Amino acid sequence: MGDAEAIGKLHGSAAVEEVALRIADRRTTPGTTHYVAESDDSQIVAAFALTTLGRLRPDGKSRLILHEIKLRPNVRGTGIVEDIFTWMATSLAVGTEHELLALVAPGLHPSTFDAFGLSESHHVFKWPARDGGEKP
Repeated sequence: MGDAEAIGKLHGSAAVEEVALRIADRRTTPGTTHYVAESDDSQIVAAFALTTLGRLRPDGKSRLILHEIKLRPNVRGTGIVEDIFTWMATSLAVGTEHELLALVAPGLHPSTFDAFGLSESHHVFKWPARDGGEKP
């Protein structure tokens, strides 16, 4: 339950049991793998998800989408994001065998994106899920 609690804290949530279930149950997020980055003293300092996207285009590189990235506030600007991108490039062949689409909040443009050659490519629109009777 320790990882789930740490990830919940990154997201500002006390729903540890729900986080633990989401991490453990691959059926809730098909094609998605959740990752954490740990400090030297084994504390979780970041969490993120990578989802494989299916492609119809026969000659297109496979795509991964980076989302749900959260950092501990005290580690922002310390190179954690650069470490994550370096790991994705070396361990997952992102940037060579796989394209990466990264979701960020509107108005944000992390400097790490420039350093790793990410360019603005797509605009994302969200259709939020609403409670049963609520109309758009």
